[in-house]
Amino acid sequence: MALLQALRAQGVRTCVVTNKETRFTERVLAAHGLGAWLDRVVCGDTLPTRKPDPAGLLGCLSAFGIEPARALFVGDSSIDAATARAAGVPVWLLTHGYNMGRPVSDSAPDAVFDGFAPLHQAWDALRAVPATD
Repeated sequence: MALLQALRAQGVRTCVVTNKETRFTERVLAAHGLGAWLDRVVCGDTLPTRKPDPAGLLGCLSAFGIEPARALFVGDSSIDAATARAAGVPVWLLTHGYNMGRPVSDSAPDAVFDGFAPLHQAWDALRAVPATD
């Protein structure tokens, strides 16, 4: 929650792209009070395709006028890594998700984190680096 609050304060757009059906996604987001912190949610039954097809991610980027290279996809599986790569988006993965019993590092993400606190620290460090474009 702290990371989502910090992102919102920085004006960062946040989206969820999941393969879970809307009826399950809505329950999970509501149970954790996350819905208010998200700008867009794309579920497995929102579009005709699911991850690793990049359509959901690309739709989020298009909705907010964000170029793929200026975005970051955070996930917890090789499917998330493949989705981000297909969209041309950098990807950071968390180790605590379901990844079919394989280490997420096998997916060659740009970074791997064991929790949200180190991910938050890395985000803050990334934001502190001046843009080069």
